[in-house]
Amino acid sequence: MNRLISTAIIAASLLTASASYAADSARVLVFGDSNTWGWNPIEEGFPAGRHADDVRYGGVLDKALPNAKVVVDGFVGRRTNIDGRGEIGLVDASDFNGAKALPDSIARNMPLDLVVVMLGVNDLQDGVGRSPEEVAKAAFELAGIVQGSEKPVFTKYPAPKVLIVAPPALDDTSATPLSGLFKAGEEPSRQLGGLFAAEAERTSVPFFDASQIVTSVGVDGIHMTAENHKALGEALAPVVNEMLTNN
Repeated sequence: MNRLISTAIIAASLLTASASYAADSARVLVFGDSNTWGWNPIEEGFPAGRHADDVRYGGVLDKALPNAKVVVDGFVGRRTNIDGRGEIGLVDASDFNGAKALPDSIARNMPLDLVVVMLGVNDLQDGVGRSPEEVAKAAFELAGIVQGSEKPVFTKYPAPKVLIVAPPALDDTSATPLSGLFKAGEEPSRQLGGLFAAEAERTSVPFFDASQIVTSVGVDGIHMTAENHKALGEALAPVVNEMLTNN
């Protein structure tokens, strides 16, 4: 009897493991800045807390895709392909450079079927001196990194697909001390959606405009609310699902 019970338990465990593997048969990496990380906007600006895993748009996307696993790599202050201002806390200027961080993130999370990149607003911070046109081109340069990432670090895996997402535009940032960094980027950020669309047309890279879904962000004018995350994750889900199912 004990042997029969043990056999049944083993069989059930194998079925459960098989079902779990099938449910996570596709893997998606979401790569971005503080909004991908889940910064919860507050009136004081900072120090910030973080939305829970299932609240962030990556978590919402994961729940909406039962046949995929969504992995999140969000980093506060991350830019497209330029370094940050300097050493802050545990990190230095080069750690804020998305182009430098992306290859390692891809290699660490392989196998991947799709990489979703949402960056650009931090490039518009005061003193950086980047035009929205330059930001759009830089964002789409990241697509090339993804497309050239086959067989990283002695592995057999092909390069994943890529989806570039234009970030939500900034609102009025004057309510918090973060305005000193982001006030100059308010108007340029509203141009990113159209400029990203033009780059998508030029490069034939799939594109999604988050500013069409998230039309108003949190109290600091920069970071998304829980409602914003839910709306964005749910809007991305059919786009991502179509990219995963169409080879």
